[in-house]
Amino acid sequence: MSFFAIVFYKCDKKIALIQIIYSQERGQIFVPRRGENIHKRKDGRWEARYIIDRKNGKAVYHSVYAKTYSEVKAKLKDCIAKEKDSKIEKCSKKMTFDDAFKKWLEYKQHFIKMSSYNKYFNLYGSYISDFLKDTYLDEILNSTLQEAVISIMNLKNKRTKQKLSTSTVRGIVYVIKSVVLFAQKQGYIKAFCLQIDIPNNQTKSIQALTREEQNILEFHAKLKLDTISLAVLICLYTGLRIGEVCALRWEDIDLNNKYIVVNKTVQRIQQHHVPYGASKTVLITTPPKTNKAIRKIPISSVLYPILNEYRNQNYRSSKHYVLVNKNNDMIDPCSIQYKFKELIKKIKLTPITFHGLRHTFATRCIELGMDIKTLSEILGHSNVSTTMNIYVHSTELQKVKQMELLSQL
Repeated sequence: MSFFAIVFYKCDKKIALIQIIYSQERGQIFVPRRGENIHKRKDGRWEARYIIDRKNGKAVYHSVYAKTYSEVKAKLKDCIAKEKDSKIEKCSKKMTFDDAFKKWLEYKQHFIKMSSYNKYFNLYGSYISDFLKDTYLDEILNSTLQEAVISIMNLKNKRTKQKLSTSTVRGIVYVIKSVVLFAQKQGYIKAFCLQIDIPNNQTKSIQALTREEQNILEFHAKLKLDTISLAVLICLYTGLRIGEVCALRWEDIDLNNKYIVVNKTVQRIQQHHVPYGASKTVLITTPPKTNKAIRKIPISSVLYPILNEYRNQNYRSSKHYVLVNKNNDMIDPCSIQYKFKELIKKIKLTPITFHGLRHTFATRCIELGMDIKTLSEILGHSNVSTTMNIYVHSTELQKVKQMELLSQL
């Protein structure tokens, strides 16, 4: 025999209704959770309802029945699980990896920079799409994804025509994994343990100038203190990234207190779905990659007179860019890279990228005994291990000096 007790109570001036169900057979009290759609019928049976569809904005329900509350609740849980599996199966049979990627990227764009958006977009279009775009989600297995990754690893970089770098492959695997996990989270596909093997990191040789080469470059840069010369000297004595150099305004350089504030960077990014004839890329100024990249860098006694001289000749206002193009506007990093390449060729130095000047700065700092923590903060790395992994490698000169220590035995 069962009965209902209706209890009213007042809480925060709101009246709440709780239905307490007592079962004499079990001697237990059941308080159905709010919104679970379980009730006792007049014929003594328990009924539970759940949504199976929506038509014209209204929910369509299905009911299950049992003799007790606990039995009907168990049935409800089982039916909801089966209904979910059925929807996933229907969805995965008609949704392709390409569909899932578009939905993932649409979602992801709210949390990432435009440069990251373009990176994922290009990785997918250049390498992933050909192998997975028409694959239905219900056909995706770890083996399917692993085979695709192995095939992609054998491709060549679309731009350089060289074998894909480890970092590019890792970026590709990240996109694939993220799309699959997103599909699982959204209920497009049944969850499974995702595992894809990726290649080990390949250590790249650090591209840096020798001391003799640096002296030659500095001599020519100081001889003609133009835009590219100043960019070179700033990078050699601060380790700034090329985008950070281009984003500098005079207000970021405090010559009185001798420091440079780095709080933004310049990037050229792709524009998608632009009108015919419009530029497909645009220069934008954004915050640095990480919070650690926002930093204050002391101006050394070598760089100070150079900045002071250039400021006296080129200063217009605090908001004006330090390095400008022929229209006196923000200079394009690509323009700096091109001019630097021409300068290196002219003075007959070993070919090196502009980013190699940042490596040169870090290498000199290590050689002169700067502690890793300080160097890491100046470079704007997110953690010290990044600095350790990239730059803390003995030079040939250091190896000779350390080996000579044995002569003291």
